[in-house]
Amino acid sequence: MQAPAANLKRRSLKTRRGDIPFPAYVPVTTFGDKYPLDKLIQPYLPRLASAIMVSYHYAKEVSVDKLPRLPLFVDSSGFAALFAGTEICEQDGLGVLKIPQGEGSETVHPRDVLTLQEAIADVAFTLDFPIPPSLELAEARTRQRLTIANAHWALQNRRRRDLPLYACIQAWNVDSARDCARKYAKAGFDGVAIGGLVPRAKDHSLVLSIVEVVRSEIGELPLHVLGLGNLELVRDLYKAGVDSVDSSSYVKYAADGKLLANPAFQLADPTVTDRLHLALCNLATATGKTLPLSTSEILFSTFSTESRSS
Repeated sequence: MQAPAANLKRRSLKTRRGDIPFPAYVPVTTFGDKYPLDKLIQPYLPRLASAIMVSYHYAKEVSVDKLPRLPLFVDSSGFAALFAGTEICEQDGLGVLKIPQGEGSETVHPRDVLTLQEAIADVAFTLDFPIPPSLELAEARTRQRLTIANAHWALQNRRRRDLPLYACIQAWNVDSARDCARKYAKAGFDGVAIGGLVPRAKDHSLVLSIVEVVRSEIGELPLHVLGLGNLELVRDLYKAGVDSVDSSSYVKYAADGKLLANPAFQLADPTVTDRLHLALCNLATATGKTLPLSTSEILFSTFSTESRSS
């Protein structure tokens, strides 16, 4: 998306599966049968991305031998806190999720997340709790406090020293983002990630202000933004000091027959093959990688046919 200045050494993140050059647009994928398009895309990911992101929920379903040959980011699935019926509970000063499952519930403790991450991940993110814009201030403060507590617990209890650990920030404005970042800046984390920006994405000024204040507090630590994939916004995030982002926008647009780079374009009734080719095109656009020639030729034919018929 944005090349580093010629006179600067390019930043990167070292993982056990290899270095991830920055800036990095990390595609989100899933495992299992819920999203079959993801399964079709996965063989192409090593060609088009430098890493992939999988949430804790889907990472539980993955067989290690079926993982793409790429560094694997695993986040905490803290976004499940936004689902109807999910509870955020405090246990011994830590934040725990209770997610409805049939007649019972699944409990997600920071220990559960860290254990899975240490088993399969190459980059890990601490268990955080989103703060929607409409949330009451008292609850927002509680969620941030538990998010911070979970991050420090993970840092103190991790065993794999070759697993970069990112502390997650959840905030509701610039000042609360600064306060959270200060609690992480010199604690020993390998990076910092900002969550909770998706419902605020239309307010570019706020998003960029939060990013800038976090960058100013954490110094040279790697900075990741969770869940934002709009190409224009991503370019601005890189300029503001973000090293990496993750997003499923490339596949969501493709499922609707759309192109990331040209939202006005839409296939009226895309086939499964059309959706696959659109997803690959979207991902190549986002990561700056080159599509396989065969895919490029098919896309050109598809788009030309659509243009003539519209």
